[in-house]
Amino acid sequence: MSAHALSERAARAALGAHFAPGQLAAELHEYTPAEVWDRRVRSDGSGLLASYRPREELAQAELTCPFIIPSDAEWPTALADLGPACPLGLWVRGRERLARLADSAVAVTGNRVPTQQAVTRAHDFATALAEADHTVTATLAYGVDSTAHQAAAETGKASLAVLPRGLDGAHPHAHAPLLRSILDNGGSAVSLYRPGTAASGATLKASAVLLAALARAVILVEAVDHIEAMYAAKMAVDLHRPLLAAPATGDVRSSGNARLLDGQLAVNSPDPRLALALPHARVARAGDITDGDLVLAAVWEQGADYFNTPYIAHPEPFDPSCGCGVCCLITEPGEVVVLSNGDPWESCDPWPADDLLLIVSAQRLPDLPLEE
Repeated sequence: MSAHALSERAARAALGAHFAPGQLAAELHEYTPAEVWDRRVRSDGSGLLASYRPREELAQAELTCPFIIPSDAEWPTALADLGPACPLGLWVRGRERLARLADSAVAVTGNRVPTQQAVTRAHDFATALAEADHTVTATLAYGVDSTAHQAAAETGKASLAVLPRGLDGAHPHAHAPLLRSILDNGGSAVSLYRPGTAASGATLKASAVLLAALARAVILVEAVDHIEAMYAAKMAVDLHRPLLAAPATGDVRSSGNARLLDGQLAVNSPDPRLALALPHARVARAGDITDGDLVLAAVWEQGADYFNTPYIAHPEPFDPSCGCGVCCLITEPGEVVVLSNGDPWESCDPWPADDLLLIVSAQRLPDLPLEE
């Protein structure tokens, strides 16, 4: 088949059925998707690609759901943050609603066999997010994720489901009614995989990464270390998405939360009000922070270093002789700003003005203020 006769959509669907985006990034930088497909067919000694019929395969798959690509208006713009790993396309049910839902997506994820405390927290977080018009985004998995979808539905709000299999079915199969209810209630479902694809360890991991990339913030309610939900948490860290981990309980089922919090890779909070603020988090210079802003983390080249206790900033003039025991330690030349006086460390909190912090502006905080 001539590369010129193949549409970009069909070429991307064909490439996505056989390759991960990272395997093609260099070629796609130089050639169109149709040209890359043609090059791959010609270099494939097995004959497998030559026997594949991109246009026919796409037409058959789209009898179940459409395949969207980055040039489509519905494409979630947040996925550009994945760079070379950005999906070649997405299979979608509820296509016309996807862009609107993704613009305010917040992922809620965790254990498939959670503690009762985690079930309660997942319900509380998802309810608060939905009522604040954030899109609850999760998988259909048992436990935390399906609880989040159900809580959103109880508020009458639509949610966004990320599936590790083709959208001709649900995963787990028993949650087919939940998937139908999400779509019937104005939600959407997305997948990296064409209809007919079964779930596997690889698709579960890749879909957890997609979950985090779609979201403006990620909430890890409870997770055993090294389960799929932890892939979403790791991607949130890598993409500088605000990450909230509910407090570890000491139960082995919260070992993932414990590791993230011990490493200061996530903000620690059992309070849904903080979750409402996270999608509005942004990076700002210390010198530009104003009274009432919520300070979450220091931002370095390697990522965010979350504070054990987020705090409300109250900028004051810098006085190295104030006697607090901290200001006198600042020896670097340049402007310095003091953001706290007595909260949370019972001392001043001086920062070089050009240092970067992850904050939520005062006007973006929930109506019911957090404790100072």
